[in-house]
Amino acid sequence: MRWFMSHHKREYEVLREKTQLSPVTCLLLANRGVTASEAQTALNPTFEDLSDPFAFREMEVAVSYILDCLAAEIPIRIVGDYDQDGVAATTILMKGLRYFAERLGADPLHAVSYAIPDRMEDGYGISPSLVERAMDERCGLIVTVDNGIAAFDALQYAAEVGMPVIVTDHHQPVVEDGAFRRPECEALINPHVPGERVAFRDLCGAGVAFKLVDALARQMEDPFALREELLGYAALGTICDVMPLVGENRTIVTLGLDALNRSTNPGLRALLQAIHWEKDITVYTAGFIIGPCINASGRLMTARLGVELFLEDDPVTVAAYAEELVRLNDERKAMTLEGTERAQAVIEKKPLTPVLVCYLPGLHESLCGLVAGRMRERYNRPSLVFTDAQNGEGLIKGSGRSIPAYHMFQKLNAHRDDYVAFGGHAMACGMTIRKVDLERLVATWNAESELTTSDLEREITVDGRLPLSAIDVALMRDLDALEPYGNGFAAPLFAAIAVHVRGFRVVGAAQNVLRVNLEQNGARFVAVAFQAQELLVRLKGQHPKAPEWVEALLRGEDIPVSMDVLYKPQWNTFRGQTQIELKLSDMRFSRV
Repeated sequence: MRWFMSHHKREYEVLREKTQLSPVTCLLLANRGVTASEAQTALNPTFEDLSDPFAFREMEVAVSYILDCLAAEIPIRIVGDYDQDGVAATTILMKGLRYFAERLGADPLHAVSYAIPDRMEDGYGISPSLVERAMDERCGLIVTVDNGIAAFDALQYAAEVGMPVIVTDHHQPVVEDGAFRRPECEALINPHVPGERVAFRDLCGAGVAFKLVDALARQMEDPFALREELLGYAALGTICDVMPLVGENRTIVTLGLDALNRSTNPGLRALLQAIHWEKDITVYTAGFIIGPCINASGRLMTARLGVELFLEDDPVTVAAYAEELVRLNDERKAMTLEGTERAQAVIEKKPLTPVLVCYLPGLHESLCGLVAGRMRERYNRPSLVFTDAQNGEGLIKGSGRSIPAYHMFQKLNAHRDDYVAFGGHAMACGMTIRKVDLERLVATWNAESELTTSDLEREITVDGRLPLSAIDVALMRDLDALEPYGNGFAAPLFAAIAVHVRGFRVVGAAQNVLRVNLEQNGARFVAVAFQAQELLVRLKGQHPKAPEWVEALLRGEDIPVSMDVLYKPQWNTFRGQTQIELKLSDMRFSRV
């Protein structure tokens, strides 16, 4: 693993000059691209920091259509998506539009309904069949959330049968022959549309949906008591769709997490109880505990379960929903583990190629992306996993996950004519191909990868050097004030050079945690590293005597060897006692 040091000296100096923030806070903000003028909002965002939703060019049109329908009691159908972002976006519009329907004197249950496509039967997004169903059920307006930007056939059909559609989405628009292809719709709300005026473009689907209800509230000059609650769902979508926690997303997530922690929503409380979570809701809770449970319903059953969890008020009903979501997620985890082990066995039967591809018959279609992600994490190479398509004889469906050095969409898009279906972005893709073409395509993808040995080597960026003696309660308070951390605003990572290691110990039920006692200039800390066995293998390969040193340290011997370590300071509470602990990202022998 290669270590790189962040270097934003000029930005750091400006922050030191123009703010009263501590040196370490200025360093971390500078490394994350936050300027002096943005620092206050980044650290202490308020509702006033949310941008004007009417900056979207077609927001007024969308608001007008919706309010006209609500006032005339013309039913509105929301068409969502089956992942956590789509569930959150659907929940936001369901709750928001029903609120405004009631304010206008309409029956909220009659005014607004929703549909979410079945992942296996319908595929992604709005379809002609969903348009037809809305027509049959006498809806007069469709609003998409987290989909629609590329649904040309469905929206053309909607136009032909006279069904008006408002598209709210955050996915990249389709460009053909250098020109943006606009889908047929009455209003298009998407921050990535060419010529759009919004200042911040990296919103998720739930973030865009929140913008729409915020615009409705402003248009009606309504105090909108639901604003905080809906911002909580927008935060869930932002975190689970792994959007960068910068700019307006930082405001959404900071305020949204606060709203979630104060929420009395019966479904949310039931889910937290079902998973036995008694701590505050954080980015980790949303992304690794709540999100996977909601996503599991869309993968293995129906995402309606996730939406209904947040809409339903009956305690008994939501408790049953929550238990089912937890059960589905447990099933999903077991299926993912089995698929990962199968993929690993396939890949390791032959020499590693630059682009890893494996075909796993019998794997659930919805798990291809998860297994591909595990392969990418393990081997640090672009990885694609395929399985038999449920619909279409002779077809296989797959998902890919990539690394920074390989723009997956651009590379694979060069052969788009060879695929039945394809879409994606730099770091991921989804595709359907003919099974007979797989071997030829794998050879082509690898021949054209242009990946070098250094491209495939893991890299890690460090905020700066910080000796162990600098770690104290004041530092931790500075780090706590910078939360939330996540994609685009990473948790601080420091380097300590020439640290004395006073012993290793492998712990944990799976023997996968390395506990390390560190000392430097009188400062002592306990550090932990996960994936212990992989780390020990790497350490043993760093020096001819390294295997001997590692074994001595594992025996608890105090040997004259120092190490350089990369670490993240964190609080650890055990048996009622809270202390500072270091989470190790990497370590290497520095000198004898």
